Amino acid sequence: MTKVAGQTIPWEKQRDMLIEAVALKLPLLHQSLCATYGEEKGNQIYEELFETNFKRRSARFQGKSIVDVMMAEIEVFPAFGWEIWIEKKEENGQVVCYEHLSRCPHLEATKKYNLPLPCAIICDMDCKYGEKYKVGKWERLKHMPSGDPECCFKITPAR
Repeated sequence: MTKVAGQTIPWEKQRDMLIEAVALKLPLLHQSLCATYGEEKGNQIYEELFETNFKRRSARFQGKSIVDVMMAEIEVFPAFGWEIWIEKKEENGQVVCYEHLSRCPHLEATKKYNLPLPCAIICDMDCKYGEKYKVGKWERLKHMPSGDPECCFKITPAR
């Protein structure tokens, strides 16, 4: 019997491969749904799935302050390849957070594989459902695909 083994991949490379795989999940799901059902129906199904997942993910933030939500993001997002930091300010008597994202694994992965930009199917959806489910209101101020050095969102408490 001949034993054949694959090469050992350094853990840093494994981490990068896993981050890329996770970053591609939603863009590839969207692409597959549109290829299978057509653009209109594929977009509809994707949005329904995204909303269902968003409701589940955001349930733990119901009744929490926007600062609590942002603190959870900066604790978890770096593990998935994001470079993120938060600015907390008081404006018009309310706490406002500015979320700065200088590395987006979704953007990097979609560019690498010549896929459509992920903003509409990830960030824009998060903004839409964040407001709908009263997690907070995200307003995009800067956008890397538009030439800015980072994406920046102003996040205010849900109304």
